[in-house]
Amino acid sequence: MQCSPDEIRHQILDAESVLKRLDIEMERIEFDPLVPSSVTAAYAKVDRVIEHLLARFKKNPILGPLTKELKSQYLDGIQAKVVNARNYQ
Repeated sequence: MQCSPDEIRHQILDAESVLKRLDIEMERIEFDPLVPSSVTAAYAKVDRVIEHLLARFKKNPILGPLTKELKSQYLDGIQAKVVNARNYQ
């Protein structure tokens, strides 16, 4: 199924406020990268927030793949902080 440029533009505009809120929620996630239970909780929080905020876009052919990519990026960011903290211990 292909979307017209107008449909794509509408979908992106629709997602813009959700993506801004997602950024705000992700910035609020605090954890201690040296405490495994804290890291696990941060991973779970990322998953919950993304699933909650982006649920309506999952079946969208344009925005659906973005959900998986964003989750991966945020989880990779947590992992990078863990690795960095362990290297400076």
